[in-house]
Amino acid sequence: MKKTLLFFFFSISILYINAQLKSPENLSTGKNKSTGKKLLKKGAVEASINYLEAAEAKKQGNKSLVKILAPAEFEARNYAAAEHYFSLLVEKDKKHKKPELLYKKAIALQQQQKYSEALAVFKQFREIATNDKYSELVKAAKKAMEGCNFGLTQTDTSIKKEFKVLHLENGINTALDEQSVAFLNRKDLMFSQWDNSIKTISKKQFSFANNATLQLAESAGKVWQAKGIFSGLAENSENLHLATPSFSDDGKTLYFSVCSEALPLKLRCDIYKSDLVNNTWQKATKLNSSINLPTADNLWPSVGKAPGGEEALFFSSNRNANKGYDIFYAVRNSDGTFQRAKALGAPINTKDDEIAPFYDYETNLLYFSSNKMGGLGGYDIFSAQRLVIGDFLDPKNLGMPVNSGADDYGFSYFDRKNTGFLISNRNSVTNSNCTTCNDDIWAIETFKIYPAVKGEIVRWQNDTKQTVNDATISLLNTTNGTQAGYTQATDGKFFFDLETETDYKLVVKREGVADLERTISTIGLQQNDTFTFNFVLDSVKDYTGEKLATVFWDFDKFQLTASAPDSLQKVIDFYTKFPQYSIEVGSHTDSKGDEKYNLKLSERRGAAVVKFLLSKQIPATNLANKPYGESRPIAPNTLPDGKDSEEGRALNRRTEFNVLGMQQKK
Repeated sequence: MKKTLLFFFFSISILYINAQLKSPENLSTGKNKSTGKKLLKKGAVEASINYLEAAEAKKQGNKSLVKILAPAEFEARNYAAAEHYFSLLVEKDKKHKKPELLYKKAIALQQQQKYSEALAVFKQFREIATNDKYSELVKAAKKAMEGCNFGLTQTDTSIKKEFKVLHLENGINTALDEQSVAFLNRKDLMFSQWDNSIKTISKKQFSFANNATLQLAESAGKVWQAKGIFSGLAENSENLHLATPSFSDDGKTLYFSVCSEALPLKLRCDIYKSDLVNNTWQKATKLNSSINLPTADNLWPSVGKAPGGEEALFFSSNRNANKGYDIFYAVRNSDGTFQRAKALGAPINTKDDEIAPFYDYETNLLYFSSNKMGGLGGYDIFSAQRLVIGDFLDPKNLGMPVNSGADDYGFSYFDRKNTGFLISNRNSVTNSNCTTCNDDIWAIETFKIYPAVKGEIVRWQNDTKQTVNDATISLLNTTNGTQAGYTQATDGKFFFDLETETDYKLVVKREGVADLERTISTIGLQQNDTFTFNFVLDSVKDYTGEKLATVFWDFDKFQLTASAPDSLQKVIDFYTKFPQYSIEVGSHTDSKGDEKYNLKLSERRGAAVVKFLLSKQIPATNLANKPYGESRPIAPNTLPDGKDSEEGRALNRRTEFNVLGMQQKK
């Protein structure tokens, strides 16, 4: 079932109310009940609970109060209280006229990770709910039971987890709601924060007393410290609610949601952007109607790649009637505008709610949250792999401890999962009255090593580097002889995740050009590492036999002269463009001294050059050191009268660099 999400990430469950309403302690039972019902009708859920609980405390078990409190506590995400009140209603329903009460109790148990108890109550519900009108709820219960069984396997402490999660302290998480994390840079974290208290406008109307703002935190190693409000954006200090920040891949565009109170306690959101120009964030502009539908909420922007590989903006919206929140994407045009947004469809969007997309450029993974049945409880975080050209693969539940029985969403990370974050209302210590009513930021740390390989494929045309978008890249697991990956570099780039303790070979193919190969090994790798291999594909021209440069030597010396690096730069430049070629380092001498001595001298000259080139990152496998001694002069060593020719001998004391050809495949 779709869950009604007026404004999930801002939790319209009000924590505080100003002094214009009397405290519950000063009201009668009847007045507390009527005040609570009035607040509940206006959308002030937690404020209403304060009055309703005060009334129920004096009339414990009163059915009319319990009937109101049970769903209200669940909406406020006080699962323990919801379990208590639904249990009271189940006890009073002796003849099982309302089996849906069992279902709701079971959900409250599941969201507390009481999976065994929840399974028993779900089973009881399915045995009792035989009427056809409960058929959809019975199906949902079956899926929820799958989620409970999944939860039991995830709570097995003998299974080593890839991640651990840590509650952020140092003034970041407070009694307010902290949500939607983004990285401003390597040291600064941006998130939204809301003091969701309300104020009275009139006797029957209420409004939010404070605005949601974008806040900053800074890191010192792995420790994050609250830094205060983000002052770089003018809109952050205006009478607006700002939330769900996200940055473009280059960090120069900030996308975020701006929400306004169109009706009392009813917020509606649109997506805005601000560009960084000369280190100053510009006045924010609202994206056009291709993204911002005026009759819907539009939020959670995240820059990524559409199914077809185009640059796109992902976001969440409830624009489809009776379908709740889905994830949409809009392809970005070359002028910075966006095409009309489209829903992602299956397998990402379901009949339930999908929110908070986050796209990882390196892995082409889309992360998002969904409350579809079969998860651990509430909203779970999923990942879905985007194919090179095509749609997304079936989503994968990230499991514990990233997910919990509570609501988990807003997943984001930086630097290959070394630093990640999520938002969750699990086990909060910032609200003394309810451990699951506040959204807080949790840091993610990984125990697993994540090796990967990435690179770019280019070619040179008229001394201009151009992206190659029609090459194919194969990743071969040479440890077990299988193909580990295959892709077409539609944007000139490629990325593969790697396994640890494995040897690999990368093979790049393009019609009319010799194959290129590189070997990779993760054997013995002790930390995260992303190998980078950039390939330069030659045009049809074959450079075999071409002379690249010549280095000259002082008499009887094998030390590089002051002018040698200028000549050697030509060799380095050639390798940078065409790393698939082998280069002969052919060294020569004049005829002074005996032949054996000169052969050794030319070998030393070649070694000096090779050492220099190795220091410039040219692999030894690309260099062939060949000493020729005095056997190949290019000028006479003596004049016709038998005297030494200084000019001729100087020309013969040389090292020549000739292209041998493309390296042979192994």
